[in-house]
Amino acid sequence: MDRLLMCIFKWMTGLPCPGCGMTRACLHVLSGNFEEAFYYHPLFWLVPIVFGIVIFQKYSLISKIYHSKLFWSSVLSLIVGVYIYRMLQFFPNQAPMDFETQAWIPRLFATLWEQMTTIARET
Repeated sequence: MDRLLMCIFKWMTGLPCPGCGMTRACLHVLSGNFEEAFYYHPLFWLVPIVFGIVIFQKYSLISKIYHSKLFWSSVLSLIVGVYIYRMLQFFPNQAPMDFETQAWIPRLFATLWEQMTTIARET
């Protein structure tokens, strides 16, 4: 399960996004392996809660949660906080928070750097 669909953000920048590892985490949950799910993304449990709130927002109690700025800012803060923690602990060498060296932007910069150094040597 190391190489599933590449995150478009990671494919472009080489950097993991706040959701990187979520697909693998959900697949591990479906196979009953919660330890691996937590390893790949510790917020895997948040996905069904958010989907449930969005889907059932027409019910009065769920509607209050859906329209609560406190709820959504708490969810956002949790996602950003976990992302920062994971970046500090695991970036750039441990999947899914590893650096993708074959990403588009790093390859572009490497090519530009190579061209600039070649031109500088020739002048």
